[in-house]
Amino acid sequence: MKRYAIYYTPQLNSPWWRVWSEWLGRDASSGSVFHRPFLEDIDRDVLSSLLRDPARYGLHATIKAPFKLVREEDLGHLMDQLRQFCSGQSPFELKLKLEKLRDFFALTPMDDHLRIHQISNAIVTQMDRFRMPLSDEEVAKRRLNGLTPLEDQMLLEWGYPYVLDCYQFHISLTGRLDQLDAYSQRLIQQELSIRLDSLSHTPLFVDSLCLFEEPHAGADFLILERFQFGAFA
Repeated sequence: MKRYAIYYTPQLNSPWWRVWSEWLGRDASSGSVFHRPFLEDIDRDVLSSLLRDPARYGLHATIKAPFKLVREEDLGHLMDQLRQFCSGQSPFELKLKLEKLRDFFALTPMDDHLRIHQISNAIVTQMDRFRMPLSDEEVAKRRLNGLTPLEDQMLLEWGYPYVLDCYQFHISLTGRLDQLDAYSQRLIQQELSIRLDSLSHTPLFVDSLCLFEEPHAGADFLILERFQFGAFA
């Protein structure tokens, strides 16, 4: 069964999209695969394993996590609602830093960005009527990660633990780092820092949201449509 997700992604002609999609080794707009960078002292297979999950989902920051539709015929209505929502938003600049979150590297806002939280909260709640409730098996699988009481409440209510008061905007750049020793982690961090520094004079704007599709369980996610902010303003 297909799943859909609402993500933020940089514009496809932005250096931010190119630099980080090349790092992940995959372009979620076309499905194209890139040769991943060679890092001395890190085995290629180890690096591929580290990037497998973020590459499958594509370069993104989660706004509303992957979900199944209550009815597949609701897809058009979901897209209409997203288009209407985004048409009422105005673009804004976002400054990002490299950070280690839990056990992976990610890009996160330099400041506590109120607009990002407002957009995420609105999308999570307003679009939830399209989401099929999680099965008991899906809830149990999520709980294996270890959730706080509040995160567990969010999971049961909204289908994902890291929303509303538990939300943190981030763009994942690696999978779990526990497969790497401290030296290898430093090498990865240095490479990511070099890439981020190369974008220091290129502003990044939040000016759209994207609807992603997972065609079938375990498939790579692809951008289905982009919804520009202020399109009908």
